[in-house]
Parts: sequence; structure tokens; C-alpha cells
Amino acid sequence: MRNILLVIKHEIITTLQKLSFWIMTFIFPGLVLGLSVGMQLIGTQAIEAAEEAASDVEQAATGVPIGYVDEADLIDSLPAWVPPGFLESYPNVEAAKAAIEAGDIHQYYLIPKDFIQTGNYLMVDRDFQPFRSSGNAEIFEEVLYDVLTEKDPYGPILSDPTQNINGYPQAPAGPDTDDPMTFVVPMATMFIFFFIITTSGGFLLNSVTREKENRTAETLLVSLEPKQLMVGKVVGLGFVALLQMTVWMGGMLYALNHATEIFGSLQAFSLPKGFLLWALAFFVLGYFVYASILGAIGVLAPNAREGGQFTFIAILPLMIPLWFNYSFTETPDGPLSIFLSLFPLTAPTSMMTRLTTGNVPIWQILISLIGLAITAYFFVSLSARLFRADTLLSSESISLKRFRKEIRKR
Repeated sequence: MRNILLVIKHEIITTLQKLSFWIMTFIFPGLVLGLSVGMQLIGTQAIEAAEEAASDVEQAATGVPIGYVDEADLIDSLPAWVPPGFLESYPNVEAAKAAIEAGDIHQYYLIPKDFIQTGNYLMVDRDFQPFRSSGNAEIFEEVLYDVLTEKDPYGPILSDPTQNINGYPQAPAGPDTDDPMTFVVPMATMFIFFFIITTSGGFLLNSVTREKENRTAETLLVSLEPKQLMVGKVVGLGFVALLQMTVWMGGMLYALNHATEIFGSLQAFSLPKGFLLWALAFFVLGYFVYASILGAIGVLAPNAREGGQFTFIAILPLMIPLWFNYSFTETPDGPLSIFLSLFPLTAPTSMMTRLTTGNVPIWQILISLIGLAITAYFFVSLSARLFRADTLLSSESISLKRFRKEIRKR
């Protein structure tokens, strides 16, 4: 036990003395997150500008009426608030198409016979642009709403906010895309877990390969068992990673508590109950998984350069959620988001990101944790089999054949 404590102390002190550690802790995450948020805000402003320009064009066209074809016979009369001449009724689709071609209208809406059953209608626009919002569509929906509220039995259905226009339950409300915090908080959480797990695992790989290169491992193995060396390194660097996560998560929580001051009129973003406990559990298990994988690479690699070549392959699963980050902010309960949060190698970042975007069922969290715990046990056991004196002192290159040979050894 004393030897393990000495290794833990050595790893903590050595890592904290590195300037690169403090840069990664305080400067690098701020730069990355700042760039990501900045790009998102620039993109949002560009979209808003494009929509505003399109709205100006549409406003200029409001002098041209829009038409509708009511195959369901719902509209007996238009609401009083509709401007005269703004909505023109046509008996069939052919008449509406002829009106568009003649330039009498620039848009018409088709209410099909099964509208009450499906709630779907069709919009036909003379100059349709897929990325342009249509204010007329919202106006037409208001017309339909007002018309149906005056009819029985549709009125009681529409008065219930949990029902849609045809009486079917509405889908749960998604994230508020107009709130920048809806994007910032999940992305910050994803970056925090990704960088902490990968950098702390990278420290373990570098520590092992450095000691192999400068022959320190030979000296250490005189008084240490390989398993003691492994446990000391994993636990020591785990404490360092926990310190790093505390700094980053503390900064994020501080920003959330002062969201109103930072973002002006926006309300503070609240995290779900138990978020910090879940964060600790997923971090510890995720760290054990990837630290074990990278530690095994460090044992097999003859030097840091060759070990670094395999780092990308090792952390590749953890990068997948970064590539599909929009699925977590737009559809946190979609199939892709659920799969990535349950798959053990992507769960540490994916599940924590989902927890910031909505209510995740407790059974999904528990299944994710159980799968991650089993995976961590497997990789820790695998790495422990490789932490042997002959492997640590070997200068052979990494290969699949050698990996199989080392695993078979007793």
C-alpha cells in the first residue's frame, strides 16, 4: 500500500508542475467553447438576418391575396380580424392553380377532406423557398384555430393545451431553440467530459511511455510490482482529472447561476436534480475505461511517438457524440441520442449532454451506468494483464499479433 501511495503522490505532483496542465485547465477549454459558441451565434444571427430579409419580401407581397381550397367544408365564414380580400376561397385545386398562374394570388392552402383525422394541410407557393419561414402559414393556422373553436365538438378539444388541432396528443415540447443557453450548456458539458477524459487518459499514456523511454521503469520495477505501478498511476491521475473537472464544472455552474447577468433578459438555465452526482459517476467510470485503454497502449508502445499514433483510434468512440452534437440539442430523445447515451464507449459524454437538455428516464441512466461499469471492469482487467515487467521493458512495436500474444500470457 505504501508503494501505491508513493506512486499516487508522484503522479499528482509531477502533473501539477506541468504548465501544459494549467493551460488545459484554464485557457484551452475557454478558447474552444468560445469559438464554438461564437460560431453558433454567428450562424444564428445569419439565419435571423436571412429570415428578416425574407420577411421583408413577404411583407411586400401581402398586397397580393392568398387563397384556400376547403375540401373538408370547415370554413363557413372567416374571422372578423382577417383583412378584407386577404383570403380568397376557391372551389377546387384547379381553380386555385389557375389563379396562381394568372398572378391573382401567390400562395394557396389546401384543406383536405381528412383534415380532422390527420391535422395536415398543404401549402402551394408560387416562389417557394425551403429555408424561408412563411408568416402566412401561421396566419392561416390561426384562422383554422378560430374557425374550429366555434364548432362542436372541436371547441372543447382545442381548449385543452395538451391536444392539437385534431384532438391527438401533442408531442412533448422540444428545447427552446431561441434560447442560446439551450445550445451553450449541452455543448459545454460535452466538451468538459470529452477533454477531461481524453487528456487525463493521455497523461497516463505519456507517463508510461516516458518512463519506458528513459529507462525509469527498470528502476521502478526493482521495488514495485507492475500492478502497484498501474494502480498508483490510474488513481493519481484520476485525482488530477477530478481537480480539472471541478474547475471546469464549477466555472459552468457559476455561469449558469449568473445567466441573467451574463445574457441580459434571459432566465437562468437550471440543471436537473442530481446532475452533479450523475456527473461524478459517469466521469469516474468513463475515466477508468479510457485511462485503461490508453494505459494499455502505453505499456505496449516502445515510445511516446508510436503510442500517440494509436491515441486517435482509442478515443474515436468518444468523438462520435461531438460530430452529432446537434442531435442532442434538437432531438435529445431521438433514436441516435438514446443509442449514443446507452452505448458504453460513448455514454460518458452523451448521457451527460442529454441530462442538460431534458428529463431522461431513470431506467436509461441506470442501464447506461451498468453498461459503463461492466465495460470499465473489462478494460481495467485487460490493462492489468498487460502491466507486467516483461511487457513494460519490451521495445517491440505495437501489432495485433503482439497484442494477442501478450493477452495469452499468464
